[in-house]
Amino acid sequence: MRAGRAFWIAGALAIALILVAGVIHRRGATDDRVVLVALDPDNPSRERVGDLLYRGGIDIPRMDQNIGGLSALRWDEGSGSLVALTDDARWVWFAPVERDGQLVGVADIAIGALRGLDGASLTGKAQGDSESLTRSAQGGWLVGFERDHRIWRYPMLSSLPKPTEIDPVAIMGPLEANGGAETLAVDERALFLCAESERPAPQPNCFWQTQGMAPSAFRLDPPEDMLGLGAVPTDADMTSDGRLFVLFRSYTPDRGNTAGILVLRPDDADEDLAVLRAPLTVDNFEGLAVREAEDRTFLYIVSDDNFSSSQRTLLMKFEVLPDAD
Repeated sequence: MRAGRAFWIAGALAIALILVAGVIHRRGATDDRVVLVALDPDNPSRERVGDLLYRGGIDIPRMDQNIGGLSALRWDEGSGSLVALTDDARWVWFAPVERDGQLVGVADIAIGALRGLDGASLTGKAQGDSESLTRSAQGGWLVGFERDHRIWRYPMLSSLPKPTEIDPVAIMGPLEANGGAETLAVDERALFLCAESERPAPQPNCFWQTQGMAPSAFRLDPPEDMLGLGAVPTDADMTSDGRLFVLFRSYTPDRGNTAGILVLRPDDADEDLAVLRAPLTVDNFEGLAVREAEDRTFLYIVSDDNFSSSQRTLLMKFEVLPDAD
């Protein structure tokens, strides 16, 4: 994701201020209830799917903090943490624990409530269905909500929000209650949004919104292996060179969950990177974050368990193969 040095400094300061304020729960080491997961349970040595290399994954239990419902994900360079939103209006910061580049756990978990314009914690699905997260070009964070479709800017996720002029309905047209702007990303030029609804081709499902200009609508189909499965975009994030990685998910009774990732390049060419489907490890993936390290690009994806005992909160790490860069 394109963001200036000031963004990363602000992120680090935000974590420091939150910790001092004492409004979070913090753990110093990964919880021993975290379970490592293989990319392919039938072939634990498998490391590759499509143009991605598997760099480890974990099944995160509720612990003592009701962790679940994770519906958006971002990497914060300043703090070395991942930032997620739950779909019950909470933010979650956590540091990935990695050994030799492999994801093996999480630590320093911090959780707090998103607040409304009046300062009170958001509650209930009508006002608190937070589904998307990205950095704001004005600093801080943009948070997208469904049902009451809106995008607010939070200077810090623990602070009071400010309304924005970004109107998802005006940009994307009528939206279903549970099918709003779940995919949200930003760079210096524009805001990228996708509706979480299956819109028949050739109807556009994604939009670029450049400040002061009319929205630019276009059609972004899922990876080819997901066509016909009702796949919808659920998150996206950008690299510093303008590549946009988009996460799709689908569910059908006969196939279960399927997830796919593609990359949209600055010249508008898109390329399928990978599709996860049974027997590979897969669940209801809704969050994607890009992490850049020198000339390498890593992707983290997280699943939304809907606070259901039949689903899991999976966090998985992948490296984009050089040929796909």
